[in-house]
Amino acid sequence: MLLLIKNFKKIKGDKGPSPVISVIFLILLSFSLLLLNGCIFSPFPKGSAEGYAYKETIDGNFPLEGAQVSITSSTNTALTDSEGYFRIDEVSVGNRKLTITKEGYDNCNISDVIIEEGETTLVNDGEPIIIHTSDGGKFLLDSGIVYYNQGDYNTAITTFQQLITDFPDSEYADDAQYYIAWSYYNLASYEQVIIEFEKIADNYPNSEFADDAKYYIAYCNEKKLDYYVKALLQYYNFLDNFPDSEFADDAQLGIGDCCYAMGQYSSAIEGYQKVLDNYPQSPLLALAQYSIAQSYRRMAKYDNAIDEFTKVIDNYPNSDYSAPAQYYIAYSYYEYQNYNLAILEFQKVIDNYSNCIWLNGQDRLIAPCAQYYIGWCYEKLEQWSAAIIAYQKIIDNYPEGTWSDGSLIIEYAQSRIDWINENHPSS
Repeated sequence: MLLLIKNFKKIKGDKGPSPVISVIFLILLSFSLLLLNGCIFSPFPKGSAEGYAYKETIDGNFPLEGAQVSITSSTNTALTDSEGYFRIDEVSVGNRKLTITKEGYDNCNISDVIIEEGETTLVNDGEPIIIHTSDGGKFLLDSGIVYYNQGDYNTAITTFQQLITDFPDSEYADDAQYYIAWSYYNLASYEQVIIEFEKIADNYPNSEFADDAKYYIAYCNEKKLDYYVKALLQYYNFLDNFPDSEFADDAQLGIGDCCYAMGQYSSAIEGYQKVLDNYPQSPLLALAQYSIAQSYRRMAKYDNAIDEFTKVIDNYPNSDYSAPAQYYIAYSYYEYQNYNLAILEFQKVIDNYSNCIWLNGQDRLIAPCAQYYIGWCYEKLEQWSAAIIAYQKIIDNYPEGTWSDGSLIIEYAQSRIDWINENHPSS
């Protein structure tokens, strides 16, 4: 049997395996052996990050469970537990950004998280990271309202302002601005109130509060700052721009009030009359009618005043203005020097409105004032005995009655009795 042997010729230039290839082969072989034996190691230094995520509520901050936490330069993530705690390992050292996400909440990014080799970094210095709901600032609005209702107006202002700053395009931004204005109102900072209401008009022209803001700008200028000319122009401008506003009748009344305050009584009557004519369903009708009567009285047109006060009683008998209208009917007769009729009309106050009080909020009865002027009218008529009897009724029936300045009426009554007894002893 012939053994055939094939002769291979050596390739020209073939000098055997390259030394470089051999080294690479050895490295790969070593790496494979380490991998197989579970001894692989990272050539990059690593550290860890941990912390707490809390959710913000009106009642305080509480752990947020189930939020996903990630950090740059690491594929690892974590979910917060029932305590809001999270930890991420195998994070490359350096300055990293940590992100917390959960449905229904705003994404929260924490920058400048410094990771050091072999160390665990406490994110936010270990303090809970507060996560806000993704509600366009509704939470801040609700929180601000809670502070507002508690009378903590400064904290309310800060909270509402945060909403506007953090969520400038929020549907609740105009609500927050409106509450800021009212917070300053309750703090009696009326110049600032005007500034804040003007922000509604300027920044939220389509807001449902636009007409409210414009009205209260005029109202504050009139009622709180006594800027009557400015307020008058603003009321007119308001009616031009918001003729169908729920505040239209208030603005028309304000026009009358501004004219009255400036002593322009004819213009005031015209303004008040428009309330009666243009807003027949307004709850301000009795006040407008009463103000017309007072304007005539200020003009010393007592017959007109008496007629207009009588309309208050006839047309609005159950209003708060009936009792003072009756008083000023009597007082108009007194100013008219018709003392006998004045006595009869003052007596109607006592008979028909014995428990009625003045409109200035001082909780003062009208009746003792009427009783005093009955005595004074008798003095004018030189009916001294009748005057003493009238004054004595104040002492007996109204010992706590006061004038508008708080002084006791009985002191004046006793003084008049003493004067009459001294000067007309035979009475």
